[in-house]
Amino acid sequence: MKKLMFILFFGLLFAQQFAIGGIPIQIKKTNDCGEARSIDISVEINNNNTISIVFNSDCGDADIIIETTTGVYVTSAYCPTTPDNVEIRITSPGCYVITIKTIDGTYQGQFIIN
Repeated sequence: MKKLMFILFFGLLFAQQFAIGGIPIQIKKTNDCGEARSIDISVEINNNNTISIVFNSDCGDADIIIETTTGVYVTSAYCPTTPDNVEIRITSPGCYVITIKTIDGTYQGQFIIN
């Protein structure tokens, strides 16, 4: 019985390490536009190489552009209203830069797809 409890406990602990969830991408504001107010944007990579961008506050519309680190355009998306969310799938491995433009400013972050 002790062995079974031990296996179940560590099995659950191990499984929690691989729970569904994304890897956060840190984004930083690169310039100031409009009035200064804090907005809440979270960006993460999910298991299927999908980038999830969640706008938790109202920042108007948002343009999202993904490029390689050398500046080659990969894809883009548009979010007409916020708060809302956008998902973008990246199919090729590599290093990328995400740029998010809102009325509050421009935000950028870097990420890698394996």
